[in-house]
Amino acid sequence: ASTFLYCERDGVSCSQHNQTLTKTCPRTSSASPVPLPCHTHLGSAPSRPIEGCPPMAEEPSVKRTKTEDLGAGSEPDAATPAAAEEERPGGEVTVKIQSKALCCRICSEPLKPPIFKCAAGHVLCSQCPEKLREVGHVLRLGTFCALCCKSTSYSRCVELEQFIDAMKVPCSNQTYGCNEYVSYQQKEKHESSCPHAPCYCPEDDCAFKAPACCLLDHFVTAHGWSPTNLGYNKPLKILLARDRRFTLLVGEDMSLFLLINTLTSIGSALAVVCVRPHESEPSYSCNISAAHGVAGGKTDGRLVFQKDPHVSSSSLAGGVQMGNFFLLVPLEFAETSSGELTVHIRIDRVAS
Repeated sequence: ASTFLYCERDGVSCSQHNQTLTKTCPRTSSASPVPLPCHTHLGSAPSRPIEGCPPMAEEPSVKRTKTEDLGAGSEPDAATPAAAEEERPGGEVTVKIQSKALCCRICSEPLKPPIFKCAAGHVLCSQCPEKLREVGHVLRLGTFCALCCKSTSYSRCVELEQFIDAMKVPCSNQTYGCNEYVSYQQKEKHESSCPHAPCYCPEDDCAFKAPACCLLDHFVTAHGWSPTNLGYNKPLKILLARDRRFTLLVGEDMSLFLLINTLTSIGSALAVVCVRPHESEPSYSCNISAAHGVAGGKTDGRLVFQKDPHVSSSSLAGGVQMGNFFLLVPLEFAETSSGELTVHIRIDRVAS
């Protein structure tokens, strides 16, 4: 009779590890309490046969090796497709496609369902077939394709719709820390509110851009700005030099605000902007006032005041904009000796 040992390598260790290995016939499941060394580990079969075990042809060495790798009781042939599938989680594949291949052949806008095609297969967005019908009616051409230059009919391009529905693309702000993969047709919507979108430095000749959370360190280290901590719903007094363009305020929630000072021929135009990539919650309101300063830091009672019910948000991508609300402080309001403006500012969080 042939000799076989069943070595449970994943369960019961062999005698090389000082544990008992029961000799078992894989065809009859007969077992003997006599411990024997693991022939798989020793590289040769033991000299003693298992009594009552019918002969069994030796398996090819390649297949035996695969069985050893998978462990006892495994089915190597059935496991192979599963292993290949694990290399592609969820059955997904990564491809690169030229963006123009996913754009309307007429208006060049990104394709979104419903998508149409002419009889020749030219793909159009949902808006262009109707526009072509109107043009064709005026020119008495009927329904036509501008690419075929002849009359045609349009039908839904279901195949491409399914393809686009299944597509996921990385956010354009991946460089700035966004790891989201979003549906192709939702990409624009996601990026319009992505918190990782960059904000820009307002200083002249500075090309720095980064997420808003990185701007504070840049302002301090690169430009030497001194941030002022701001408590919401509390007034804050600021002595502002007339030629100081930007005053950095940091809110309790680490939101960044810029008090912008724009010099004009009749005075200083003051405005506040929240530095963030999009309009989002929370929102803020702002009160700014300035008093006419005299010697000794006193005022003579003259005051200018401006209330902004909604502080605008800006990434500063297009530079600093004054917006609809600003406070114009006359030139004579600056203190005579120092030339500074005495400004009181209060920023409130608006309940959503």
